[in-house]
Amino acid sequence: MLETLEPVVVLVYGAMNKSVFDDYRNTTKFVHYPDWITNVHKGGER
Repeated sequence: MLETLEPVVVLVYGAMNKSVFDDYRNTTKFVHYPDWITNVHKGGER
């Protein structure tokens, strides 16, 4: 999808696996939003 659409910015909700995203870091900006359950496990809001 990233190669076909060539987005400038991608919003990512949840995990940002390096094996998926690292190849595109030079051409695409990723804005990461941690998922709710990860936030809860780290002691964040419920």
